[in-house]
Formats: sequence, C-alpha cells, structure tokens
Amino acid sequence: MELLCLYIPLFLFLLAEPKTGLADEGSRWQKYLKKISEATKNYQPCSQENCSCHISVLKEDLKPFSSGITKELLMDTVRRGVGTHYQILKHKLYREPECMFPARCSGVEHFILGVIDRLPDMEVIINVRDYPQVPAWIQPTLPVLSFSKTPDYRDIMYPAWTFWEGGPAVWPIYPTGLGRWDLMREELKKSAAQWPWKKKSPKGFFRGSRTSPERDPLILLSREDPSLVDAEYTKNQAWKSEKDTLGKSPAMEIPLVDHCEFRYLFNFRGVAASFRFKHLFLCGSLVFHVGEEWLEFFYPQLKPWVHYIPVKQDLSNLRELLQFVQENDQTAEAIALRGQKFIEAHLRMEDVSCYWETLLTDYSKLLKYKPKRKSSYNQITRKPDSLPRVHAADVVDPQASLQSLPKHVGKPEFPDTGWDRIKDLFDRGDGQMYSEEVKNVGKSAFTAALAGLLYGGLPGARHARERFIQLSHAEIYRSRVEAVRSAHNAAIRGFVRYGWRWSWRVAAFVTLFNTVSTGISVYKDSNSLSHFAVAGAVTGGVFRMNLGLRGLVAGSAIGAALGIPTGAIIVGLQKLGGETMREKRRRERRELYELRVAEWNARLHLTDKITAEFSGQDTEGDLKRITELLSRSRNQESTKES
Repeated sequence: MELLCLYIPLFLFLLAEPKTGLADEGSRWQKYLKKISEATKNYQPCSQENCSCHISVLKEDLKPFSSGITKELLMDTVRRGVGTHYQILKHKLYREPECMFPARCSGVEHFILGVIDRLPDMEVIINVRDYPQVPAWIQPTLPVLSFSKTPDYRDIMYPAWTFWEGGPAVWPIYPTGLGRWDLMREELKKSAAQWPWKKKSPKGFFRGSRTSPERDPLILLSREDPSLVDAEYTKNQAWKSEKDTLGKSPAMEIPLVDHCEFRYLFNFRGVAASFRFKHLFLCGSLVFHVGEEWLEFFYPQLKPWVHYIPVKQDLSNLRELLQFVQENDQTAEAIALRGQKFIEAHLRMEDVSCYWETLLTDYSKLLKYKPKRKSSYNQITRKPDSLPRVHAADVVDPQASLQSLPKHVGKPEFPDTGWDRIKDLFDRGDGQMYSEEVKNVGKSAFTAALAGLLYGGLPGARHARERFIQLSHAEIYRSRVEAVRSAHNAAIRGFVRYGWRWSWRVAAFVTLFNTVSTGISVYKDSNSLSHFAVAGAVTGGVFRMNLGLRGLVAGSAIGAALGIPTGAIIVGLQKLGGETMREKRRRERRELYELRVAEWNARLHLTDKITAEFSGQDTEGDLKRITELLSRSRNQESTKES
C-alpha cells in the first residue's frame, strides 16, 4: 500500500511531463503565430474593380511630380538616354527609331496599344533595362517609367513587358522566356489542381542560377538537411566550372509547373525584382520571399505573414521558419491559399491593362505643355495577337535550342579565375575597344596629366616671366612689343618645362595607383578598401624608392594612408551609381545577349514568313506551268522548238 502511494504521484508526474513539453513547443512558435495573427487582423482586402487594389502605388509614384512636368524637364530626361521615348498623339503611338531591347519594347507597346483609343495626347520615357534610372538624390526628379525599383529610387513603376513577352530566357525549358502571363496562369492552375496541399512534398524547393551569393545559405542548408529543403543551383550563361555551383555539378532546370509538387517555394531577387515571384503563388504552395527591397507595382498589396513568409536577406532565420511551417501545417496552408487567391483575383491580364491605362492617363494630366510629333519617330501599329507556347521540359531538346543560335549570338561568358578576369579586361569584344576599367585608367591618366601640366606649368610660366624681366633690365629692345613678346616666349618655355615635369609625374602616379587597385579588385572579384591601401603603398613606395630604404618605407606608409580615403570615395561613388564596374559589365553582356537572341528570333520569324510566301507563290506558278504544258499537243510543242 505504501509503495502504491509512492507510485501514484510518480505516475501523475510522468503523465504531466508530455503536456509541459507541448506547452514549451507551442511557446517556441508563439512569436510567429502572433505576427500572423496581427497581420491578418490588420489586413484589409482590396476591391477587384478597376485595378483599385494597386492604385495607391501609382499615386505614390506620381507624387514627386505634383507640381507638373515641364517640356524642359522631359527633354532633359530624353537627352540623358535613360529610357525609350514614346509619343501618343491622336490615339496613335510613336517611338524613337532605336530600342535597346526590341522584345521588351514590343511587350510594352502591346499594352499601350490595347488602351490607346482611350488615352489623351502625351509623351513618356519608358526604361526597358533591368535597373531603375532615377536615384532619389537626383533633383529635379526625372519622369522615367521603370518596371522595378528599390526605396532608393524615384522611378514610376509600370507592369513589366514580361506579362506579354520578353523576359529572361531559361535554357532549355524557356528558351524564349516564360511566355504570356495569361497562358502561364492556366498552366499553373492545372498543375496546382494536380498537386493539392496534402499531396505536396512537405519540404522547401528551389532551382535557379547563382546570380547572387545571398542564395548560397539555402543551397548549403539543402545539402546539410535534405529532408528540410531541396535546393540546387542550375547552369546559366555565366557558368564556367563547378565553383559557380558551390562545388557540385549544376542541376537540371525544372519547369515552373513542376514546382507545384512542393509545399514551400523560394523567391530571391535577381539583377532586379524576380519575374518568378507572381508565378510561385499560383501553385498553391507557401512562398518564402527573401528580402523586401525590390518592388514591382503589385508587391505592396502582398503582405508578409498574410500572403507569404518573409525571410531575412542573409537567410539567418530560414531553418527556423521551415521548421515552424512544418509543425504548423494548417497555418502554412492558410497563408499559401491567401497568396494564391490574391494573385488569381488581383493580377489578371485585365488588371495589368487597367493599371497601364490609369497610369498613363494620370501621368498625362501632369504634362504642362502639348507635345508635338517628332518627324524622325516611327509609328507603332497593333500586331495580330500571337500565342507563344509555354514550353515544357519534355518537348524541348536542349541541344536543338542551343544549336539554333548562330555563333555570333554566343552566350555571355564570365571568367572564373583571377587571371582570366585580368585577361578579360583587354578582350576586344561586344563592340568595345577595351573594358570600362581599362578605359577609366586611360581617362584618369589623361586627366591627371592635364592637371599636372596646369599645376606645374602656370607657376613655372609666372616664375620664368618674372626671372626673364629681372635678367633683361640691361637689354635694349627695338619696341615694347618685342620686349613683351620675349617675356611671353620665356613664360611659354617655363610653362612647358615645369608643366611637363609635373604632368608625367602626376599621370604616372595616378596610372600606377589605378592600375594596381583595379588589377587587385578584378583579380579578387570584389571591392575592398584594403585593395586601395595596397595600391597606395605600392605607388608611394615606387615614387620614393630613389631615397633608399627609408624613403621606400615612408612612401609606402604615406601611400597606404592616402589610399584608404581615396578608395572610400571611389567605393562610395560606385554605390551612389547603383552598381560596380563588374556588375555593369555583366549586366551589359546579359543585355547584349538578350538583344541578339531577340533580333535572331525576329529574323527567323521573318525568314520563315518570306519563305512560306515564296514557296506558296512558286508552287502555284509551277502547277500552272505544268497544267499548261500538259494541255498542249505534241505537234504544238515541236513547232515551238523548231
């Protein structure tokens, strides 16, 4: 009996222990559950009518122009070359002769032409590059439309051309881009129906190229814990070796419709906002959105914890978030469903067209002048609607896609090793004599030589003139003019003599500093203040080595000290510009490649069309000729021959 009395409390304690563990486990996720509860409580669903869900974005973008847009401001923006200049006059669309990316311009023009009958007269500048063009510090703010931006830019956002055509080519599954948004929506809806939430694999999934190192932690987590996430890098145009895919062979590309098999999908930014973001929601999977910096026009109405799971840019909370959604399956499914329903309801093709119409109408009201047609501009007319295919992996032959391109449309290559990157600086390709870095070294050398010439020459000229006058008191000149001319000649000789001494020294100093700093940065494939410190030390040491060891050490120390602030200024200017030289070179190569692919596809289309026309004409003529010959008698034929 006494033993029984001892066992009963112990038994009750053991029963209570699991409850305590569950309570602790619940409290672990309380912070996330609280965020979701607060976000859904504060969320106000928006109306589906007249694309009103997104109008607040449009009004915010147009705020800087509340006082109006003058002709001088718009013409200054045109001269800067930050976008393609369009004019809408009497319900007709005109464009400047050149467009950097014809496929992108075509996508933009499709939407404008679709609503042009309801648009007033205006002219507008539309940027079809990947990157926004109007930093916040520029005054006055330039009226430029861009598809994507960050809070550091003041561009006016418009729905991207990719809703109709263009977009990044993904070999081999989407060799001409993702295809029309309305068609892809239907494909993804079908796939989502085949893979309801309960059938989906309960893990994260990602396939994409290594356009940014911020994706690395996800790939490494996948290798560490495959049960949590399946993530691999694929090959892109920049791929050179397994180093570009973190030491493993690149994985095969997976069509978006096959992403629907997984419960958790990841969206990362690329060069700008990611074009895949809107597609992921339609799978009915839970979207993990990394970073909140880059925006498209529809992003602001997608709310974190309501429609998707926000992830820190360094992915430091990713493992915990994946564990949270796995252990709170109903909550995860509810967020995924809200995200899917939002895109289905508020990002239809009619919403995109509606936004274009509202944007251009409101923008036109800000113009403080009546635009006049430029005679050199071409009229853009409506094309017959085409239905580009949504390519799937099982119908595309990778080799056929690659072989269909001519040699001059080769994929852009990005050197893998330090020495290859150095050699690439001097590679004459893509219509340039040399790389931007080499040109900048030459430009800075010329500027330094000119500055040195003036710095040494002007005081030298003054000193030489004064000395000539002092030494010429006893000289007798025929006239005042001759005396003044002699003094001027002495000043010119002094300017050349002392200016040259300073000119070559300053030019050599600046050239050596820039060559070393650029060489190290390119070799290391990064920008660091230590590179400029080393460049300063080398330059200072070289210029003081004639003074012996002491001079070498002192020159190196002073050069390193001066190199750090110089490097800080250069790096700061690059950040203000929005991209480094390396990023600019890669972007320009990708843009040039996309341009060549678009032009090649256009040529193929035109060639096929012409061939078909000629074939039809030839066949008809041949049949007519054969009929005529067969209808003739043999005597008639013989008579003609004789």
